[in-house]
Amino acid sequence: MALKLWWQVATPHKDIREGKLNEAIFAADLGDVHIGKAPLEYNDPVLFFQKTYLTQGLKTLLENVLFRLNGGKGDPVIQLQTPFGGGKTHALLTLYHAIKNRKEIAHLPIISGLPEIKNAKVAVFVGTHADAVSGKTLWGEIASQLGQYEVIKDHDRKRIAPGKEKFRQILDASGHTLILLDELLEYIVKANRAEKVERITQGQTLAFIQELTELVATSGKSVLVITLPASILEQYDEEAEKTLQQLQKISGRVEAIYTPVEGFEIYEIIRKRLFENIGDEKTRREVAQSYFDLYQKLGTDVPSYVREVAYREKIIRAYPFHPELIDVLYERWGSFPTFQRTRGVLRLLAEIVADTYKQKIPSPLIQSSMVNLEKPVLRREFIKHIGNEYDSIISSDIAGKDAKASKIDREMGSEYEKYGIAKGIATSVFLNSFSAGASKETTLPRIRVALLREGIPETIVGDAIAKLEEELWYFHSEKKQYAFRSQPNLNRIIVDKEETIFDSRIIEELKAKIQKSSGDAFEVYLWPENSSDIPDNKNPKLIILSPDFLYDSNKENKLVSEFFEKAGTGFRVYKNLLFVLSMDSTQYIILKKSLKRFLALAEIQQDKNLIERLNKESQEELKSKLKETEKDLPMKILTAYRYLAILDVNGVNWLDVGIPTVGSNDSISKRVKQYLIDKEKFFLA
Repeated sequence: MALKLWWQVATPHKDIREGKLNEAIFAADLGDVHIGKAPLEYNDPVLFFQKTYLTQGLKTLLENVLFRLNGGKGDPVIQLQTPFGGGKTHALLTLYHAIKNRKEIAHLPIISGLPEIKNAKVAVFVGTHADAVSGKTLWGEIASQLGQYEVIKDHDRKRIAPGKEKFRQILDASGHTLILLDELLEYIVKANRAEKVERITQGQTLAFIQELTELVATSGKSVLVITLPASILEQYDEEAEKTLQQLQKISGRVEAIYTPVEGFEIYEIIRKRLFENIGDEKTRREVAQSYFDLYQKLGTDVPSYVREVAYREKIIRAYPFHPELIDVLYERWGSFPTFQRTRGVLRLLAEIVADTYKQKIPSPLIQSSMVNLEKPVLRREFIKHIGNEYDSIISSDIAGKDAKASKIDREMGSEYEKYGIAKGIATSVFLNSFSAGASKETTLPRIRVALLREGIPETIVGDAIAKLEEELWYFHSEKKQYAFRSQPNLNRIIVDKEETIFDSRIIEELKAKIQKSSGDAFEVYLWPENSSDIPDNKNPKLIILSPDFLYDSNKENKLVSEFFEKAGTGFRVYKNLLFVLSMDSTQYIILKKSLKRFLALAEIQQDKNLIERLNKESQEELKSKLKETEKDLPMKILTAYRYLAILDVNGVNWLDVGIPTVGSNDSISKRVKQYLIDKEKFFLA
């Protein structure tokens, strides 16, 4: 029985189904929530918790904060650390709403059983929102939100850290207090620059943070939560790197590090955010078992990890996504500093769900081979991290009506086109080709995991890869590793070189090749221009016409008639000993193309600079192509020279010599002579 397709089982949220996706819902911002300008999904505490999956890490964090604020045990200073760079803001918002808006969410099952803190206060400071030049300082903003600004008003205006005792008064007066500090590094970098301009002693904000962490650590009713980046992004400088190290050193003496998201929990978060429901567990298990059975059948043709029992469970957890798609987004694209892992992945997956749901792609799971790079919003999400040059590369090789992969699917037949085999493989290879650390590749076993599903023959993958290697311009393969690169591959280099080969060179090369393979079974006259070039004697003669005189059954060839009738100014006597050979127009086009390819390959082989740009496998491929192309030329010449004119009682009569036997190494004149003997048109003396 056929498996149910994912879109027959799972129901995306309404905005995704209707194509009205607002990307702002994936841009959670604590500062916007605090001032009431965030999207409803974040601003409204009830709606926020309805769409939140409370991971074990998030639950532990929430319990720690609530018990600590209630005077119990718990870590007073916490730094949030997220393994995939995601979940930080969502964790801050969970704490914010759980403390500040507890009454509004008290009825929700997700919050039941957790202690409630009466009269608890929340102070929020988001570095990207704060004005480091003329706005309140970090200490001024916190004091203001806690209703204690007058205590340190002078310190705020003079932008001088207040000291422990002053701020202890504020914490003691505030009671149960949660302080959330987000995007601190960006603010401190700006604050240090402002202090330098104003000739204030630099490092005031760092000094205050040290004071604050020590105060909170000794307070029984306060919690400080800080978020810091794991590393410096490109927009920061060496000074920012030093600042980050100082921040980590200051907070590191008293902090505890929490991980909001671990292991399979990321799948639950994604499903909660993108789907209203994902159907029944029985269907999910049937789909997972089907893929697991396929991987067992394929054996070593797929990676070993997908054949482990644990991977079957992973498929169930990731449904309706194939884990491979989520893994490549997190592990490869998520390594880019410019790619916000949780937000970026959620935004991408939402667009992928919307697109595949609309297209009704026949598949039990959403796999990476189905990502529609033809869709502008999806394409932009990828190329902004790797460079605009990949926009044209995608159009050339992967996605779009004129893309080479799409053409391969159309040319290879209905099965290819139905499932988009070539396009799917190219898409999967593209997604696996990049990471922040270094260029990546993928393998044939991984490609099978990205593509194969119910209905697709397993044997089709190898054939499709071979076609991609043969026809795409930026698809690189080396030692069975596949990737897209911005540098053209051998195919593109050949095409570029062919554009420099003009017709005059092709004709010149053709004449030389024909001369070499004409033979001596007759007196051969190559490409004569008039009858005076052909003597009139008793020797059998073969005239080989130039491409200017291609065979045309609907048109009389006046030059051929003249050859039979005249020998210069006089009439020809030995007409029956003259034979004229002409090329088939279609075969000439093929021959000309082969000659152009041969000349291009030969030039590349002689160009040391070009050779150095090619990897070892491409260099070997070049030698092989050159050898094969040159080897095939004599057969192509024999095939092209197909039509033979003789003189009989009815005048000039054209005969079809036919296609030569594969592997034939006869000369042109020998083949013609044997044909005439077989047809009893010529008799040996």
